Amino acid sequence: MNSWIRRKFLFLYKYSGKWISRFINRKKRKKREKYKILLFCNASAMEEHLLNYVEQVEDGPYQFFVYFGTGYVDGARHRLEDTLFHGKKIVPLVYQWQMFCTYWDLIVCADLDYPFWLFKGTIPLLYIGHGISNVSYDKGKTVYDYGPESYDENGEFLFDKMLEPNRRIAALMKEKDRKFADLICHTGYRFAGKIKEESQKAAWYRQQLGLPADRPVVSFFGSWNRESLFHVLGEELFDICDRLKEQYSFIFSIHPREYQEYDPQVKPMGMLVEKQREKGFIVRSPGEDWIPYIMASDVAVVDYSTMMSLAILAGKKVIVSEFPDEKVGSCSLGYQVKKTFPVLKDAAELEQALRQVLEISAFGQMAEKFQEELYVSADDYKKKVQRITAEMTDGRRYS
Repeated sequence: MNSWIRRKFLFLYKYSGKWISRFINRKKRKKREKYKILLFCNASAMEEHLLNYVEQVEDGPYQFFVYFGTGYVDGARHRLEDTLFHGKKIVPLVYQWQMFCTYWDLIVCADLDYPFWLFKGTIPLLYIGHGISNVSYDKGKTVYDYGPESYDENGEFLFDKMLEPNRRIAALMKEKDRKFADLICHTGYRFAGKIKEESQKAAWYRQQLGLPADRPVVSFFGSWNRESLFHVLGEELFDICDRLKEQYSFIFSIHPREYQEYDPQVKPMGMLVEKQREKGFIVRSPGEDWIPYIMASDVAVVDYSTMMSLAILAGKKVIVSEFPDEKVGSCSLGYQVKKTFPVLKDAAELEQALRQVLEISAFGQMAEKFQEELYVSADDYKKKVQRITAEMTDGRRYS
């Protein structure tokens, strides 16, 4: 009975807050000295993306606030000092009522979720995304950002604007449906400029990691679940790499979810990957920066995760582990890459695939072609984000 009363109270609390927010934000939007922007961070993985957004516009007339979601153990009471936002002029909100009772000029989200219940059209909503979307939740029809989760119960798109990193996808979606013409803002990938700069330091990163300069470096970046790289290639992969270690240097990196059980029918492989340190292989731990490991590589073996696109951006040749086509959107970069580069159905094919991508120059040219879909200079990206933010906080447009 008590739990029923609690659930009922929470429902009424959130529902009332929705109406309060609507009432407060119905005021006519005017130009003023400072505009209030609410950042919704529902998990630690979203911090780097929201921080990047702040860094593009922080010199403008904006005040930043953040609300931490249920992806944190301590929820909204999570300390700013324990995040990537530490040192920035960002005010954390610890109660939902603070959001209900504030006049917001813009709400920025890195995932397809709101910080609190909202009437669509009350406050301008910007979706910045949290990577390069390849994964599909509707059997390959669209990528995650445009799939079923991106619409509300009335069939309307959740956000007023969204940043799209891929030039080709932006064009295809606008061509497919007129409603996307005003919604999608092509910006290029937010970290593309940094990745290009870092890609010039491959030799330095190899030296830092203690890798010999006389043999190709091959990195494995696996996601999680039974269709991810390490599950598809299996334990035989490590035996084959051990046999080939006089010809190649190998690096292993696996998703943090693979370090604990997430499905009773799937055995996590995180600890097995960790054991490869005992054989002298380099293993990247989940909390470490991925940049040094991918930049030191000549070839990246990937699955359908964002690392596929990041490897392409870094100018690396790739090999793809087998996965169902419907796992990625039919217009995604992931789909195009899988149809272009070698695909491993099992670990026994690794040696042949490595010779293929390293010896055939056309694979390097293909990687450069795919890079063009995502690349943007740091300066151009900054200008685009500043312009979009200024338009969305402009009272004349959103009154």
